[in-house]
Amino acid sequence: MRLQELGLSDFRNLAQVQIDTDAPFVVFHGPNAQGKTNLLEAIYGLATLKSFRTTRVRELIRWGCTHAQVRGRVDDGQLTRHFKLHLDPKGRRGEVDGKTPKALGSYFEGIRAVLFCPQDVAIVREGPDIRRRFIDRAAFTASSSFLDVAMGFKRLLSQKGALLREDVPDPIQLDVFDAQLAVAGARLVERRRAVIEELREPFVTLHQRISGHGDATLRYRTALGEGSREDLVGRYSELLAKSRKDEVRRGMNMVGPQRDELVLRIDDRPARAYASQGQTRSVVLALKLAELLAARARGARPLFLLDDLSSELDRFRRGNLVGLLEELEVQVFVTTTDPSLVLAGAQGEVRSYAVKDGAVGGAEVASTH
Repeated sequence: MRLQELGLSDFRNLAQVQIDTDAPFVVFHGPNAQGKTNLLEAIYGLATLKSFRTTRVRELIRWGCTHAQVRGRVDDGQLTRHFKLHLDPKGRRGEVDGKTPKALGSYFEGIRAVLFCPQDVAIVREGPDIRRRFIDRAAFTASSSFLDVAMGFKRLLSQKGALLREDVPDPIQLDVFDAQLAVAGARLVERRRAVIEELREPFVTLHQRISGHGDATLRYRTALGEGSREDLVGRYSELLAKSRKDEVRRGMNMVGPQRDELVLRIDDRPARAYASQGQTRSVVLALKLAELLAARARGARPLFLLDDLSSELDRFRRGNLVGLLEELEVQVFVTTTDPSLVLAGAQGEVRSYAVKDGAVGGAEVASTH
C-alpha cells in the first residue's frame, strides 16, 4: 500500500497542502509546534476516520473555518483509489472515489495505518482498558470485519447496562440480553485471541531486535478461558447467570470480555510495574511492528506512522527501527526535528518536507543506496 499524494484543506493549522508522498520514507521535519504531527494526524484520520489526539471534530478544523478536508491517492498494487475525509460541525464522513461507502468495512479495505506516538507508552503503563483498545485496533488492522463484531458486542453491553440501571430490571429482558451477549462475547474473544496468537511470535523476535536484550512475552487473559466457540458461549452464560444478582444490585455489567487483559512481561516480570522507560518504548514498538509483520504475512502492507522520532528512541533503537521498517517493506511517515536521523539509517529513497508555521516546504529527495 502506498499513499502517493496527500492533500489538506483547513486541517488544524494547515490551510492548504498538496504534496507528493510517493516514496518508501516520508519525513516531516522542523521545530516543535509547527504542524508536523498535524500532517501525521491527517493521514491517520484518512486511514481510520479518527484522530489519535482528540474526539472533538471541531478541534481538527482550522480556527475560523467551518469545515476541513483530507485527501489521499492510494495505490494498493492493483488499484489506485482516491480517499477523502470530510470534517464539519456535524461530524466526519469518509469517501472513496467520490462516493460515500455503504458500509465502513468497504472503506477500510482500501486503506489501513499503524501508528506509534509518544502517548502509546500508556499501553504498558496504564490500565487494561488501554491494552484492550490495542488488541481491538490490531484485530481491526487484521480484518475490517472485526469492526462489526466489536460494535455489535458494545451495543448489546450498552443496552443491557441501560436496563440494569432501571429501578426494577425485567428479568425476561435480561435473559434475552444475556443469551445474545454470550454469543457476541464469544465471537469477540475468538477474534481477539486469534490476533494475539498471530502477534505473539513476531512480537518476541522484534522486541529482541529493537532492544538488544530482555525477553518479552504477551498473553491474552479472558475469564471465558480456552476452547471452541461453543465452550466460550457456555462459560460466558454461566458467568452471566452467577453474576445476575450482583449486576442488578449494582446496576452495571460485571463480567465479560470488556474486562479482559493483555498481559505483557519482560524477563518474566510485569512490564507495567518493572519496565524502564526505554524498555517500555521497545515493548510498544515491538507490538506495533508485529502488527505490520502479521499484515505482511496476510499480503497487506498498512502505512506506518511514527511521531516524534527525535525524542522517543535512543540512537541504538532508532537505527534498529529504521532497518526493521525497510525489511518490512511498508511505507513510513515520520515526524522529527532532525531528518538526518532517518537519512542515517535508511537505504532507499527518503522524501522530506520542512514544516514551519503550518506551511509545508518543497520536497527534498535523498537516495541513500
